[in-house]
Formats: sequence, C-alpha cells, structure tokens
Amino acid sequence: MSVNRFALSFLCMLGLLLGGCGDSDESSYGEWTVAEDSLRLTEDLRLSETEDFYFGSITTLDVTSEGRMVVADRAASNIKVLRPDGTLLDTLGGPGEGPGEFQMLTRIGVDARDSLYALDLRRRRITVYAPEAPYERSRTFTVPPGQGFMALLYVLPNGLAGSFGSSMSPEDGVTRPAPSAVRPLDTSGTPGDTLFLDRSRRMAFVFGENGGFTTDVVPFSRETIVAPGPNGRLYSGWTDSLHIQTHTLDGESEVVASIPTEPVPVTEAARDSALSDLDEKVRSMAASALPDTKPAFTQLLVAENGRLWIKRPTKAPDPETVPWWVLNPETQTIHKTQLPSTVTLTVVTDDYAYGTTQTNLGAPAVVRYRIES
Repeated sequence: MSVNRFALSFLCMLGLLLGGCGDSDESSYGEWTVAEDSLRLTEDLRLSETEDFYFGSITTLDVTSEGRMVVADRAASNIKVLRPDGTLLDTLGGPGEGPGEFQMLTRIGVDARDSLYALDLRRRRITVYAPEAPYERSRTFTVPPGQGFMALLYVLPNGLAGSFGSSMSPEDGVTRPAPSAVRPLDTSGTPGDTLFLDRSRRMAFVFGENGGFTTDVVPFSRETIVAPGPNGRLYSGWTDSLHIQTHTLDGESEVVASIPTEPVPVTEAARDSALSDLDEKVRSMAASALPDTKPAFTQLLVAENGRLWIKRPTKAPDPETVPWWVLNPETQTIHKTQLPSTVTLTVVTDDYAYGTTQTNLGAPAVVRYRIES
C-alpha cells in the first residue's frame, strides 16, 4: 500500500506541469472546448521570513505594473512593499489610530497608476499612498455610515467599489446573512447606487447562556465571489454553477462565461474532513445543513488579459493538488492546470500568478508562479 500511495502522490504533483489529477470528469462543456495544451505553472519565488522582515498574517496582496508585491500584514498592521526579487523596499503604516496607521487592515489594491489603497475595516477608513517611493500618504477618507457596513474594498483601474452589508440578529440554527450591496465609491468615499447583490455562505449559530454565541460557516455552501478585472469591470459568480458576468461602475452587466459542469458529490470522507475543522458546538447543526454536492468553483480571479482563473472542486477530501480552469472568453476555450491545495491565488498578471501559502511550520508565505503555455 505504501508503494501505491507514493505513486499516487507523485502523479498528483506532476499535475503542476501536466494537469489532470483530481479534476472531475466532464462529458460536455456546451459551446466551450478544452485546449489540447495545458498551462504550466513553475514556482520561481517563495517568501516567508528573511533578515529584514517576516509576515505575521497575510490578508491579501496586489502587484504594481513594475512587478512590486504589496502585501497587507494584518497582525503587524502594516503594508510591506517588496521588489520583484522579494527583497523589502519599504514598510507602510503601523498599529495605531493616527493618519497612516491601522487598527484592522483587511484589504489593499493598486489602481492603473500604481496608487495604493488600503482599507481599515474597523474605522471604515481608506488610506491612499503615492505610486512611487517613498510612497508618501497622499490622502485619507472615511466611508460615511448610513449605507450599511462596508466589509470589502475593490480597487479597479478607473475607480473603487465596496460591498455593504447589514448587521445580523442571528438565532440558534442555520441561516444565510442578508445580501450585501456592491456599490461604486466616489473620490470622497461616498457610495453610489447598487450595482448587484453579493450573497454570503450559510452560517450555523449557537447561543450560550451568557449572551455570547459560537458560529461557523457551513462547509460547501454557496456564495457570490467577486473579483476586480481589467477595463474597469467587476466580475461575479454565484458558486452553484459556473456562470460569470461582468459589471461596470455605471451599472451595465454582461455574461462572459456560462459552462455546464457535472456536480461533484460530497463524499463521506470529504464530509467528515470538513466538519472536523468546525467548532464542536455547531458541528452537528452544520452537518444537518451540509449540501450533497460541492460548489462549482471556490475562487475567481481575472488576469490582465481578461482570462478567468477558476478553482474547481475535487472528488478527493484532502488532495495534494487541485484543478484550476483558465477560461478565455474570446475563444471560449478552457485551459487546465493544477496548483497545490495549500495555495490561495490572489493576483494573476499576463506572465505570473501570485498567491499565499504556509511554510512547513505554519508561517504565512507569499508564492509566485511563472505562467507558461
């Protein structure tokens, strides 16, 4: 048995170059076709601890037009600007309440001019930094209350958008939070009209005697995934099916990809693995609401060239690698590749894919792959 497991592991790792291990079988893709050649992703940089810096916790990262990596470190309440070779160029911000300081740094993004935007979730405050060293703080503005709680910031080449949700009054049981409204933001942080609604995954709640509560996300439940893309568009998809559409800041929308996919069942092993990660107080409640199938995708990114990077489900409960589809809407072509299951992609350019992962000791790390077709 040990020989068989080794052989299977070896074949899965080959998927990083050849693609295929862990992907669900598909008999029909509608009007879309699968490319004969798979994309090859070759890791060329991995960063965690160096003599100059280390990551406390990475919430997200973005990349400038010159390939500098901008990493939001929530634990350190600062932003680390790294050169393309991974060396530290600058550190922005720090813990505190003053200008340029953060209490809950959650989102960052770079616009078409390489200006950097950083969201302090606790204070609804957005800080903007100049596009070049010494990266001086150019302005700060606060998103006014009254439109709901802004939890997410999307930085587009030509503007900003935010996701505004309402407060919850949960009770014991499984519920889905009310949809959030995705709205454009003007230069002062004032939100405009709703572009579309963003639905969250189902949550399991259990209240205690002292008034507190325990909550966890129901595994495999569906949600809306939103990603900024080129040409000033937001891309969104409800994960029950592979159906992606775009939205402009002016309110126009268009379907760019709709592909029939075979549902991937939640096996008993996958069910047990997912539930084992939940708090024991809500485990049985979440188990009763577990879907029979996995979402059609769990990540969506849009590259500079407009290709859609879609993370697909696997049949195995704890695979070493997971399938990714790269969709070309212009030719309606699907390119397939693989990535380690521990990697979360965050940015894709024409030549590189950037993501976050962990070291063998559990420390946060940044990883970069060179894209080769």
